[in-house]
Amino acid sequence: MSTNAKSFEERAASEPTELHKAFAHWIEMETGVKPDLKTVQLVCSMRMDFQRSETNQADLAKRKKAAADKKAKAAAEKRERLQKQLAKLQAELAETAEVEPAVEAPAETAAPAKKETPSKARTRRAPAAPKAFDNVPETDK
Repeated sequence: MSTNAKSFEERAASEPTELHKAFAHWIEMETGVKPDLKTVQLVCSMRMDFQRSETNQADLAKRKKAAADKKAKAAAEKRERLQKQLAKLQAELAETAEVEPAVEAPAETAAPAKKETPSKARTRRAPAAPKAFDNVPETDK
């Protein structure tokens, strides 16, 4: 369904406008390919109708679903791969723990008492005098 007052047949029967001619010329200058002027006209005038069409919307929905499915599959495969790596590492860790005897921690000794230090309270200092004026003699008014 077109929102344009003209039907597709009427648009196809009309003559290309100056914009269509300029666009066709620009395409040729930019790409080296000489497009058919009528094709340029139809593409310009019917592009939005195509984008709104049920056929295009259905194709777009299929592509979006396929992309989402592909992303979900990749995420599931990555999760499975990481779980296998984790299981392998856990098995290696369990083997290492069984083979190597546990190292006994040294007996805890009393730590020397810390010296209490006075808290360092933040104090404000008086702002320093500007250095540029240190050697300037005072003058009487």
